[in-house]
Amino acid sequence: MYESANNSNDDRSTDQELYQDEEEHSLKAAAAPAWIISILVHAVLIASLLYMLMPRENKIKDTIITTSVLPPVEEPVEEKEIDVIKVKTEVKVEVEVEVPPIITEEEVTDELETENDVEAETAEGISEAISDMPLVGESISANIGGGGPSGGAFGSRSPGGRKKAVISGSATRKTESAVDAGLWWLAHHQEADGHWDTGKYEGAGTPEVDSACTAAALLAFLGAGHTDRVGKWKKNVKVGIKWLIECQRPNGAFDSRNYSNGMCTMAIAEAAGMGAGGSEAKKAAELAVDYLIKEQNAKGGFNYTGPTSRDDMSVTGWCVMGLKSAMVSGIREHDIKDVFKKVGELMNHNENATTTGDNTSTTKGMAWYTSGKSASNSSAVGAIAMLTRQYLGWQRGEPWLEAASAGQVSKLPGNFENMNVYRVYYAYLTLFQQGGAKWKAWNKPVSDIIVQAQRTDGDFKGSWDNNGKGHMTKGGRVLTTAFLVLSLEVYYRYKSVMGSGH
Repeated sequence: MYESANNSNDDRSTDQELYQDEEEHSLKAAAAPAWIISILVHAVLIASLLYMLMPRENKIKDTIITTSVLPPVEEPVEEKEIDVIKVKTEVKVEVEVEVPPIITEEEVTDELETENDVEAETAEGISEAISDMPLVGESISANIGGGGPSGGAFGSRSPGGRKKAVISGSATRKTESAVDAGLWWLAHHQEADGHWDTGKYEGAGTPEVDSACTAAALLAFLGAGHTDRVGKWKKNVKVGIKWLIECQRPNGAFDSRNYSNGMCTMAIAEAAGMGAGGSEAKKAAELAVDYLIKEQNAKGGFNYTGPTSRDDMSVTGWCVMGLKSAMVSGIREHDIKDVFKKVGELMNHNENATTTGDNTSTTKGMAWYTSGKSASNSSAVGAIAMLTRQYLGWQRGEPWLEAASAGQVSKLPGNFENMNVYRVYYAYLTLFQQGGAKWKAWNKPVSDIIVQAQRTDGDFKGSWDNNGKGHMTKGGRVLTTAFLVLSLEVYYRYKSVMGSGH
């Protein structure tokens, strides 16, 4: 038993050793994987590092990265379809810019740029055409409308002269727009041969009327500085001058009556004075002056035809105007001086002492139409008599002139329908010369009526209707438009012979 016990103990010892060996073996076996894993992880890391450091044939090239300032990205604008509704609207432009040109073919700007892009030097006229011969009269002060040696005989008609007139406040952008619109209409209704056919535009269409109206239209272009060499309407002026020269008769007359002769002489003389028409225009002007001088009556006035014993104030006015334009253009100055002296004698010694012959403190400033026939101081011939006196050298302070100008202002036109355009044309000329309060009382209200009455529709655009008043009926739309354009050009058409006062 003992032996068995020993054997049994030995067996137990052996079992314990076996158990311990197995346990140690298990512990060793359990510890082995962590160690191996650690080695494997490090091996992998080292291998990866070595792999990265190993040189390779297809080595990635170094990339250079540069930076630049990018432009700001504009947000895309969503395009929307817009329905356009066209509405025809009549726009009234207020001027100080105040009425269309068309100006105009011409649009008015704050700087008053009109379609008259005339070069100043040639627009002013030729320097040789400056008159240094003073007019005769009771108190001679200056040439009729002379521009002076530095400005030419018609120097104020240049673009600078026109702008200066607006800046001074006499003219406005509104009146300038109306001038350019009126010239546009005249230019587009001139016949190809250069004349205006009044029969097509509510006028008589006779040779006398057409020649007078062609002269008036030509004067309107010249008055704004346009000639055959400068300005927008060169061609119109050129063919107009050509037509007048071709219709002149060998004796210098343009028609059998002196209404037309006075106006045509005025137009051709101003053209020559502004350097237009060349030597032919100057020759025609000289011939026309010679004819008018021979037409003067013995007493000093002019009639429809002459010489006669009938002195017509209206005809006398046109003949004086024609000779005046010739005088400032340097044509027949001394001979014209003698003519004006005789006109002055007639004005001072008219048979009717209550008319132009009266220059006392109680004068009414009345005029005469024909010898012995009185006319009011607010009539057309009253304005003509005033202008004639001013051109003969009378000063604005003379009692007769003061009374006559007061008469003109006392009856301002109330509307265009009743306006006597013939009287208005002369009143503009004479009251501008008179200046002062009388001119201011006339200028704005009458100019507003004229501008507002100008047509802006269709084929009439730029013209004025023939309202059938006074002597304008035969001339129709052409003469009415020309006279109203000339009226609105008064601010720069002639210099004042009476000095400042505007």
